[in-house]
Amino acid sequence: MLQSREKGIQGMGETEDRARRKHEHIAAVKSLPDVGGTGFADVRLLPRSAPEIDVDQVSLGTELLGRHLASPIIINAMTGGTEESGRINATLAAFAKRHGLAMAVGSETAALQSADASASYTVVREINPDGVVIANLGMGVDIERSLRAVELVGADFLQIHWNAAQEMFMAEGDRRFRGFLERLSGLQKATPVPIIAKEVGQGMTGPSARQFIDAGANAVDIGGLGGTNFIAVEAWRRHQPLEEEWLRWGVPTAASLGEVAAELQGKSPIVASGGIRTGHDVVKALVMGATAVGIAGPLLRLAAEPDGDQRLDQWLAEIHETMRMLHVLMGAATISEVGDQPAIVGGSTGDWLELRGYGEYRRKLARRGR
Repeated sequence: MLQSREKGIQGMGETEDRARRKHEHIAAVKSLPDVGGTGFADVRLLPRSAPEIDVDQVSLGTELLGRHLASPIIINAMTGGTEESGRINATLAAFAKRHGLAMAVGSETAALQSADASASYTVVREINPDGVVIANLGMGVDIERSLRAVELVGADFLQIHWNAAQEMFMAEGDRRFRGFLERLSGLQKATPVPIIAKEVGQGMTGPSARQFIDAGANAVDIGGLGGTNFIAVEAWRRHQPLEEEWLRWGVPTAASLGEVAAELQGKSPIVASGGIRTGHDVVKALVMGATAVGIAGPLLRLAAEPDGDQRLDQWLAEIHETMRMLHVLMGAATISEVGDQPAIVGGSTGDWLELRGYGEYRRKLARRGR
């Protein structure tokens, strides 16, 4: 998810500035903690005392926008454009290939401006020629650049990231956002792959998700509050203190997922992201209505380690083991069956959904299987 608003080619100076910014983004994500408070602690899954399935019957495969995924976990958009990010992307691409995971590259603006930078993105497709790769550009992008970005990595999907809060805190960020939904509609008509509208850490409300779908997005990635916070990242880059209130700006991931799932009612796929860190988080997100989950920050940190390959494999094995255990304990052999399981949403997340007018979704979720 290390990205910023796309701009036109303005010479070598901007290319060098962008490379420096990418390096600083990586350093910030390595050093800053997650915001926390995703709201998944408010979600309780319900056991089935007689599950009637064996653990070897559990399948973690799923479908997203017509493509089969071996796991609902997506390596979400992070970085690209520098030598360091190229090494990270290569490690993550090999990880994706070993386990059949979908992978999104970071914002491709640098690659479209500089042939030298493009190798840090194209390495993903070179290492994983048959995998699911997701291109990434920013809000307001034009059709020509979107087509080039898709072609560059042989993408199966295109993420358009919406990062207004990050831009407002970025020293070199944009302040103009008018007309971007209309551009999204134009992209949908011209781009040959499905489009995912993606928040980057401040969370998406139900009405916002509806706006994106109505404008032509085929799916949404909610990017909830609780994981990597790009307001904090940009403050870190500027060596400026950040008011505590800004760390809470946005919609916590579980509340965002509840709003969006209630609003879309299963008619469009939802990728849940934003501080999802455990197998319990993954399964709770799937029960609440997610089609898949995106994880970025922890994977970047692991991939940057000298023994990154081994640490990534161990991380995924632990996540999948927890998921399989929960599948059995709920009596759900497949991801689609998990999506039919009940859950109790209490605490502040439950209050949030009630106050926002999504209480019926919350009650239906609790009463499934009765």
